[in-house]
Amino acid sequence: MGLREVNARRTRQLLATTAMQMFVERGYEATTLEDIAQRAGVGISTLYRYFPTKEQLGTAFLGDPGLMADELAGRPSEEDTGTALGHALVALLEHTREANPYADRFRELADANARLHGRLLEWLSEAYEQLCIALAARRGVAADDVGVAATAWMAVFVLKQVNERRGEEDGPTLARRVMTSLAAAPLRTPQPPAGPA
Repeated sequence: MGLREVNARRTRQLLATTAMQMFVERGYEATTLEDIAQRAGVGISTLYRYFPTKEQLGTAFLGDPGLMADELAGRPSEEDTGTALGHALVALLEHTREANPYADRFRELADANARLHGRLLEWLSEAYEQLCIALAARRGVAADDVGVAATAWMAVFVLKQVNERRGEEDGPTLARRVMTSLAAAPLRTPQPPAGPA
């Protein structure tokens, strides 16, 4: 990675952390992009270059929506898909925990602001779509395969459970517990009723 990419990553991280800190201190609505740029020590044009909207800045600590898909693609090919996906999901949660010390307050902020909540749903949708592509490639099937869609949706479901239960345990630990519960009670195809003899 070149110096320019390193500096860009640092600037994005600085802006994301500064924004979340200010959202927690002042409230999401009361914090302007100008306030964030000033505290971070960057020009407003620099902030807009990285984050064109306040909502994108509000979800920045989540990272790229393709992070889980990239992690899945990087897992060993001999690893079963369910385990590989579990690793990818935990990697995302570990990233968000390390990326922003205010991540645990995000649900409260998103619940209080419809636009930020909407951006979170967009982020989840993007993550889901990229995960479908990565799962399909791993399994050698079409991206619209129903099994791929269901598996990717299950990963999003786990993320939603972690978000809703945030505070009980840290994200990765909670995700492992949710995944264990899901694995213990998988859906089974019911047999049709027997017809008359």
